[in-house]
Amino acid sequence: MPAQGRPRFLQPEFLKKLERLRLIAKRLSWSGAKGEHPSQRKGFSLEFSDYRKYQRGDDLRYVDWNVYRRLERLFLKLFTAEEEMNVYLLLDTSGSMAEGDPPKIEYAKSVAAALGYIGLKNLDKVGGASFSSDLLLPLELGRGKKQILTLFNFLGNLSCEGETDLRASLQSFSSLFPRTGLVVLVSDLFDPRGVRAGLDDLLKKKYQPLVIHILDEKELFPDSWGDASLFDVESKREKRLFLDGDLVRRFREELQNYLDGVESFCHSRQIDYLLTTTATPFEDFVLLTLRQVKSVR
Repeated sequence: MPAQGRPRFLQPEFLKKLERLRLIAKRLSWSGAKGEHPSQRKGFSLEFSDYRKYQRGDDLRYVDWNVYRRLERLFLKLFTAEEEMNVYLLLDTSGSMAEGDPPKIEYAKSVAAALGYIGLKNLDKVGGASFSSDLLLPLELGRGKKQILTLFNFLGNLSCEGETDLRASLQSFSSLFPRTGLVVLVSDLFDPRGVRAGLDDLLKKKYQPLVIHILDEKELFPDSWGDASLFDVESKREKRLFLDGDLVRRFREELQNYLDGVESFCHSRQIDYLLTTTATPFEDFVLLTLRQVKSVR
């Protein structure tokens, strides 16, 4: 496929940026799991953590014989079990995500590609799904280089249509993926039913949500004045009105109240929440903004 016809996350420039993420992948680790996430259970691998003096009955396989040759004393090597984490990428593919310049879905795909890449480089398992009124196109959990290609193919096949029903989609998600993990929800959160019930359901089932709220700049700062026609791309409803300074100001106030409410709700539930726009370069978002939350460090 010609470069100009490829999705943004498959453009050579984007892939070069992903390669640079190798340099920060070990520092940008998901909290709670990975090949760097301590666990009392049997893990994916073992990492040396400390020494202690040998005691009668200890397994001689764990004696550090190099230390013994230097000090003529027996020390046992201690290890921490490391367990991979499940990282789920949930992308909103409802009709409203196709809006914007660039379209919000293209930005969402780029962010998901970068986060999935980081998770896989950190030896986590990565999977997920798209959603609108229900869960769509699930991506099985996988690990390693093969899963990177599978993830990119999954993202490349996504298209936007339908209305948003976040709660129904998250209920389907938890049934399909019962193993807990980090759930990265990428959406414009334009759900007339609200987002609180769905996120509460995730918490009840012990998932760790990270909400990435993506908007287009014109959704925050509309520049239309005078006679206007507002068309809801999901419900297909249309409303004609006259936009003057007072109405635009009221719109901005209502939108800000909504955004503040979502952020306040997430903070009250200890859910990591980030708001960004498609005007923010994805690498700045991934390498700078994402470090502000507890889910990534």
